[in-house]
Amino acid sequence: MAQDLRGKWVLVTGAASGIGRETCLLLAGEGSNLVLVDIDDGGLLSLAGDLEALGAEVLHKVTDITDSEQVEALAGEVRDRIGAVDVLLNNAGIGYSAELKDTTEEQWRRLVDINFLGAVRMVNAFLPEMISKGRGQIINVSTGQVFYPVPTWGAYAASKAALATYSECLTWELRRFGIKVTTIFPGLISTPFYSEVEAHNPAQKLVLWWIQRFGASPEGMAAKIVSGMRRGKRRVIHSWINWLTYLGRRAAPHAYDLVGDTFARALSKKPEA
Repeated sequence: MAQDLRGKWVLVTGAASGIGRETCLLLAGEGSNLVLVDIDDGGLLSLAGDLEALGAEVLHKVTDITDSEQVEALAGEVRDRIGAVDVLLNNAGIGYSAELKDTTEEQWRRLVDINFLGAVRMVNAFLPEMISKGRGQIINVSTGQVFYPVPTWGAYAASKAALATYSECLTWELRRFGIKVTTIFPGLISTPFYSEVEAHNPAQKLVLWWIQRFGASPEGMAAKIVSGMRRGKRRVIHSWINWLTYLGRRAAPHAYDLVGDTFARALSKKPEA
């Protein structure tokens, strides 16, 4: 049975732009109230005003999800103001494109700290109140690259694959507490996420341009997330590309390898002369 989102408190990380922003706008239209979390203070203030104009109650707080103390402070403030949130949407994340041999340990740590451990910190901070209530929902935004890891995007995909595995295990572990867990696998979405990724050769620049020009809309992805939230789905796999690779990797492994080799040759940075 689909749940009614009216009056529900939904916390969204990475709320200030892209998929996060569009999801918040849709939720406000559904009658939900929002807790907005991001490091972009101006973006949060702008979004809060738009949501309040739609009739939503809004709390917003600049929070760095890589900082455990800030996350705990956020959880304490939310608990004091509204009690427990009904839905925790872990949407915040960063992109990164480079060959694995060129990816530094510092960059690995940054990707894991934001894309994976950021969500873990948020769950650890907000889960106890959900367990006390005996209900709630956690939604974790992974990536479609879990199904088709693309050469030069390996470090990013690995950090998001860790989140997907964590999320899938949470599904089983939290079911007995009445808490639902949904894992989102977005496709190629035209958002500022990709504009912040550095391209190292013409092929990478072309791919990033193509995504920005022809990628799916953040509004469409937000609609998928809200639908999955309402229906309590375990997985939301977005776009035909994700489904094709999800099935094709198993049905036609040799073709899958050929595509991977082609991408590796095209996207890998050429050695300097």
